[in-house]
Amino acid sequence: MKKIFLLLPFFAITFAALSSHALYTELGLSYGRKTTTFDENNSFDSESITGSMSLYFLERLALELSYTDAKGLRKEKASASDAQRNTTQKSQIMGADLVLTFADRKSLLQPYIKAGVAQISRYQEVKIEGQNTFTIEPETAGIPSYGAGLKIQMTETFGIKLSYDVWKTPIGGGLQTDDSSIRAGVTWSL
Repeated sequence: MKKIFLLLPFFAITFAALSSHALYTELGLSYGRKTTTFDENNSFDSESITGSMSLYFLERLALELSYTDAKGLRKEKASASDAQRNTTQKSQIMGADLVLTFADRKSLLQPYIKAGVAQISRYQEVKIEGQNTFTIEPETAGIPSYGAGLKIQMTETFGIKLSYDVWKTPIGGGLQTDDSSIRAGVTWSL
């Protein structure tokens, strides 16, 4: 967690240096939620919130800085006689992406793609009914990220944003997995 805060000055300096040369700046707020229920004893519930700031150059190219806070709760019980197992996982993701938009700023529909890097910090707590609670906290990792989305420009300054983002998350032993998120949110152009 401390490493995340070490990146905040970098983002602040980058914003200060680049904002004076940006054609325009866009602030965004997105929310994602997923609930899956298998039966009365087995379910998964997750949600995430993301704040972002995009500094646009050359009308269609932007540097996007983002912060995502995500939480998930998995409840598992194989049979009525088994102990209930509740797993809570929290993740914080700070990202810096280069965004390429395929339409100009005043277009109603603005599809885009993006790629960059992110820093992910994760924490997992497992509670088993009648037993001790234990935690797993993998190292904070720098990882590649990419995504695609669509911005729908409602007014000159307000838009709706839909996105699909992927992070190459390390899972140990030199292996990686694709963690992904589908989000919907709003944007404001300054």
